[in-house]
Amino acid sequence: MPRDYGLYVRMIARAPRLFLFVLAMIGPASAFAQDAEQDWVRCRGDNRETVVAGCTALLGSESLSAPEREEALERRAFAYRSGRDYPHAIADYQDALRLNPRAIAAHSGLGTTYGASGDPQRAIGEYDIALGLAENELGGAGPQSAEYGRRLARIGRILYDRGGAYEQAHDDERALQDYRDGMRRVPQEPDLGNALCWLLAIKGESLDEARSACDRSLRLRPDHPPTLDSRGLVGLKQRRFQDAWNDYDAAVRLQPNGGPSWLYGRGIAALRLGRTAEGQADMARAEERSAGMRQYYAELGIQP
Repeated sequence: MPRDYGLYVRMIARAPRLFLFVLAMIGPASAFAQDAEQDWVRCRGDNRETVVAGCTALLGSESLSAPEREEALERRAFAYRSGRDYPHAIADYQDALRLNPRAIAAHSGLGTTYGASGDPQRAIGEYDIALGLAENELGGAGPQSAEYGRRLARIGRILYDRGGAYEQAHDDERALQDYRDGMRRVPQEPDLGNALCWLLAIKGESLDEARSACDRSLRLRPDHPPTLDSRGLVGLKQRRFQDAWNDYDAAVRLQPNGGPSWLYGRGIAALRLGRTAEGQADMARAEERSAGMRQYYAELGIQP
């Protein structure tokens, strides 16, 4: 017992108030932690509006670390981009890059946003930066490791995206170079094969290479209607009309309400095979779904 008995009594008397004070301090902190946890769940979700709301709530807090703020900005930017709100997406990606200029995902995301908003040159510039950073990052992983594979796949994706930006800028040769380089380095990425196949088919060049690229893509991702559509166009240009019909027919059967161009392509292939009524019926149905299919195929170099 303390020598000062009065002091001891006063301490006992104050104990309940001290306990309530501690509880009062713990309560708001605990509630804040729960709110932040829920905001992260929303920010990392799939619903665009919910993501924006959750990330915005988090970004209003001063307690976020720099990496957390970067993540919230990138996730909100992606949600804005998905909703075609490109100015807000660009602003968020730029804020994320001010926090971390070496953020590969932010540079790639900004490139995609610039491309979607009609500025392929700025998109290419961001992909250039992202690719350089990704190449440097690749050297930090052992060639046989899973991490090396993940980083290499990221490089393949950037090459695919930059190739698309070059196409958008009407620089087909550089687009082809990116697609070929990507296929060489990341042979397991099916989108690169489809992109190379389609661009060569449009240009009517190296059609055997185009078919080989589509074949490889379909081995990696069988029954993929857009790639079947690409190979169908190759078939038309190679005058392999039965092969073309088979590919377009497979695409239509896989997605009966899918791209009207698949139905129109099947119609052209049927015409070439002498099945006139069947071909005309397909082409008419395609035009009903989307006017302008005749003009679209004419621009691809195919007349009925």
